[in-house]
Amino acid sequence: MFPELRECIKAAQDNLYRGFIPTDKAGLQWLDSVCADLHRLLRFVHKHLIFDGNGNAGTLETCFLCISQIVMCIRWLEKTIAVEMEPPTGSSRSQGLPQARQCFLDRIIWCLERLKAVLETDDAPESVTDSNFVSYLDLALSLIAPLTVASDEGCGEDEYATRYNEVIVESGRIRSVVEALISQTFSFCNVLPEEDRNRVTGFCQKVLKECVALERDSEGKDTSDKKLRVSVLESAIYQLETHVNECLLRLVYDTFGDTDRTLLAQLRTHIAGVSCEEQIDELTKPFDNFVERLMQIGLFAISYADSLKIASSIRSCLASLEALDSYLIPSLYLGADRNSMLLERHWLEESANLCRLVHKIIDTNAFALSLLEMLDSALDAWQQSFNLPQALELSRKADVFLQHLELNASEIKLHEERISLHFADYRTMVLECRAIVQRAEGPDASIDASRIIKRFRVLQGKLRKVQSAISTQTKETRMAPAEEGASSPGEENGTSPDRHTIEANVRELFSASQARLSSTNILYRSRRGEPGKRRLEAASLLEINTFTDIIAHRARDRAVTTPEKGSVRRKPLRRNSLRVAMFKKQQRDQTAEMYESIKSDIDLQITEILDELTDLSHTFSTHPTGKSMSTDVQQPPAAPVRKSITNEEIAIVDDNKIRINIYTDI
Repeated sequence: MFPELRECIKAAQDNLYRGFIPTDKAGLQWLDSVCADLHRLLRFVHKHLIFDGNGNAGTLETCFLCISQIVMCIRWLEKTIAVEMEPPTGSSRSQGLPQARQCFLDRIIWCLERLKAVLETDDAPESVTDSNFVSYLDLALSLIAPLTVASDEGCGEDEYATRYNEVIVESGRIRSVVEALISQTFSFCNVLPEEDRNRVTGFCQKVLKECVALERDSEGKDTSDKKLRVSVLESAIYQLETHVNECLLRLVYDTFGDTDRTLLAQLRTHIAGVSCEEQIDELTKPFDNFVERLMQIGLFAISYADSLKIASSIRSCLASLEALDSYLIPSLYLGADRNSMLLERHWLEESANLCRLVHKIIDTNAFALSLLEMLDSALDAWQQSFNLPQALELSRKADVFLQHLELNASEIKLHEERISLHFADYRTMVLECRAIVQRAEGPDASIDASRIIKRFRVLQGKLRKVQSAISTQTKETRMAPAEEGASSPGEENGTSPDRHTIEANVRELFSASQARLSSTNILYRSRRGEPGKRRLEAASLLEINTFTDIIAHRARDRAVTTPEKGSVRRKPLRRNSLRVAMFKKQQRDQTAEMYESIKSDIDLQITEILDELTDLSHTFSTHPTGKSMSTDVQQPPAAPVRKSITNEEIAIVDDNKIRINIYTDI
């Protein structure tokens, strides 16, 4: 670490400490001096990362997270000082905001300490990129992929037995990866409704059961049985992924919207008159649960994001929400209106940014299908008994999907006529459903339930048209010829060379370790007690002492744990983006393509069978004794060999098993 860098950090911290008390000496001029110190500091940090950082992913991600938080806190410090300079209503003197100042200054000082600790240590901090649900899922699938029935790598009996034994030797590692995957899933289940939690828990038990069976039944089995056992485990892991993604989609609908604004308004109304600590915990419990859901959604979004910019932005939003959790609720309890209002604005801005970033990487078609399923189940239930709160909740979820379409207007191409018409109809029905539900909830409770149900049925039809148009557009995009994309490099050549140079430098800086930003690095520790502490501890699986084998495995070099060329293990299956993989059901077009492929294979096999039968018919001859008979005797002509296919059945039964029944009469 440069001596100049250490001096800059100390000078910046000393200058920051003078800003905790809102005085004339801690105004905009003081903030300008702080910015000058930080500018000088970050120049040395940049120099250190280039020459001494060695491109370590852990160092880079921590530095970028700290720098983004420092810049954000400086911006909000400026807003705080501007609010302080404005006298409150009914007063001619300005009033300081010590709680808001403390929030932003504490975060800046914390980030400087973190930067100092990271840059001073000789051992570069290890990146925890691989400690998330997606990484464990990919690693588990890559370990067992060469041994499944559908493996592309054909090998003989002896070679397969050798590979199987090598994998069984590493069965402890497979077991540890599966346990880590299940642990990540359980932490996600904590924020799910009971029905979804029970369903996902059942699939976790199935995965663990099949993993144990794979270890137990490793002896005394032939190749087919072993392949079947491994394939069953692979199928269980895929089923777990599918149901986790479906639950995650529903969680997004339950969490996004104006939920945080409503919860904060309720807290502001009720928390001022509460003096008992148990009552305060009871009031803040819904807000804590909401924060838990935001954290889980953000962590999954980081895992699937293919853009480093989006991933780092989401991590910054999560860090801000984690920090505000320690200051916002106490300011509401103290009744510091101007402080709490400023912190609440900061919270709502970060929450809205997180929502916008997650919407950017959600697959629109899968998002629409999830809402259609919820509408279908609700409309079926309303045939028996209408539920007004459920109708209000569905109207809010429909509005969430409307926001998703508006945020992704350019990618969905809402300007095109075939989608814009359906989108306009859908938006109209969302407004109508919201209006009639709010009217029924208000003083005019005499609205017939059938009128509300009718509007939701129309909304369902409009949503189905939007989903169908988006699905068709996705198919056309996939089927577009590759020549259209070949013109993009030529177009890029016309852009500024400076821009290309900057982008190349950024890509080189990020690709030094070929690892993505960490999704589990929580920057701040909560001061509010157990809920925040649980978030901090659950964020990093590698701190759980139960998985000692995982910790031991992570202590190895990357070269030891990375699959090499010719290794039994394949490289981990990487998802391109959340838009491609996250929350995504099996696409209908993929199912159709698979069916056509299977059907073609069946036709080819039937043709080969018929050819073999035809060849067999030509080999038939008369009995040898027939040749010794007198030629003078007139023999009746031999009956021609007759071959006919009387019945042919091709059926796809349960579990996608193909049955072929061919009845021949020769």
